[in-house]
Amino acid sequence: EGMQTFGDNYRGQQDEAGGVMAMLEVILSDFATLKGDTESSEALSAQSYSDFMAESNKDKAVKSRKVDLSNMDKVAAESKLRDDTTDLKFAQDKILAAERYYEKLKPQCLDQGMSFDDRTKARADEIQSLKEALRILEGEDIA
Repeated sequence: EGMQTFGDNYRGQQDEAGGVMAMLEVILSDFATLKGDTESSEALSAQSYSDFMAESNKDKAVKSRKVDLSNMDKVAAESKLRDDTTDLKFAQDKILAAERYYEKLKPQCLDQGMSFDDRTKARADEIQSLKEALRILEGEDIA
């Protein structure tokens, strides 16, 4: 019947607590609530994961296409560089040949120390000697 104490028999708080069955019902309710919360949280996480994977796959495809385009640009730039290098070498060879030809012609074009008056007199003397040669060839007497 209950424990003997200083006075009345102790019967516990069975009327207020509802006993073991009430405690099991509370535990069942807590587990049901926990299960519902867990399932909804898991569904939300699964949706979040699905959205993240879709966004990641889209982002990956965009970046992969960017890499492909960048590689094609790189190949085109390297090809242009090779062509431009070839053109540069050709142009440098032409410039070198032109400079050599210029150096070859330069002495013919530079003043060789004669003044204008000296050149004029030399030209007049040359013309006079050509006239004399023409007269000789025509048979005239050199007197």
